[in-house]
Amino acid sequence: MPPTVEIDVEWTEHYAWWPVRSTWSKKRIWFKKYWVGNIYYDAMGRPPIKENSWKLVYTENEYLLMILRKDENKVY
Repeated sequence: MPPTVEIDVEWTEHYAWWPVRSTWSKKRIWFKKYWVGNIYYDAMGRPPIKENSWKLVYTENEYLLMILRKDENKVY
């Protein structure tokens, strides 16, 4: 089995001029800022087959919660 690598997500902020559905809570985002995360390789190092990357769409609050939970795991 090949060694696993940590998944890197490239986050960009967008504005929803048209309705966009969140991938986490399935809520509609419209006329608000939202975050799109692009994952170019999975944990085994394989790229996606159909597109350039896998996309994660988060509302501003979901993105904030994700960042706070990620920091919670770190020990200082």
